[in-house]
Amino acid sequence: MTMQKLLLAATIVLLSACGWQLRDAQVVPSNIGSLHIATQAADNIFVSELTRALDVYGVDVVATGAEANYSVVIVDFRQNRRIGTLNASARAAEYQLNEDVDFLITDSVGTPLTALLTASVERSYEIEESDILSSDNEERLVRMEMREEIVRQILNRLKVLPTQNP
Repeated sequence: MTMQKLLLAATIVLLSACGWQLRDAQVVPSNIGSLHIATQAADNIFVSELTRALDVYGVDVVATGAEANYSVVIVDFRQNRRIGTLNASARAAEYQLNEDVDFLITDSVGTPLTALLTASVERSYEIEESDILSSDNEERLVRMEMREEIVRQILNRLKVLPTQNP
């Protein structure tokens, strides 16, 4: 685990341990109960990020939909990388990254509570021709941030579920 991740995790644990949070900033309602993540097409790294985030917010992630109050069904996970800009030598100077996750949310018996939703993120990063390793590391960091943003979008959608299905 990198130093940045350790610092972030320590900060989150410290702040949540003392009960501090922004007013009206509860990401996932406490009464959501348990949740199941159903997937066939998703990236395992993304699923583990989503599971970790749910765990941080106190949501019990269970193994089957029958045990859960809700299920997040990941229908499709797409990643795309394309050249964003070219330099004077007609080589890639910047790449554009896209990630999309199609998902829906069901109740405990499998009835869809939402239509098919898409969480998507687009980012770009510059290529340093003289230091390919740092460019690869930057792409990896940007992809990690993109997955975190998609997880946030899914969590925000979960925030309104209890008002839909009391």
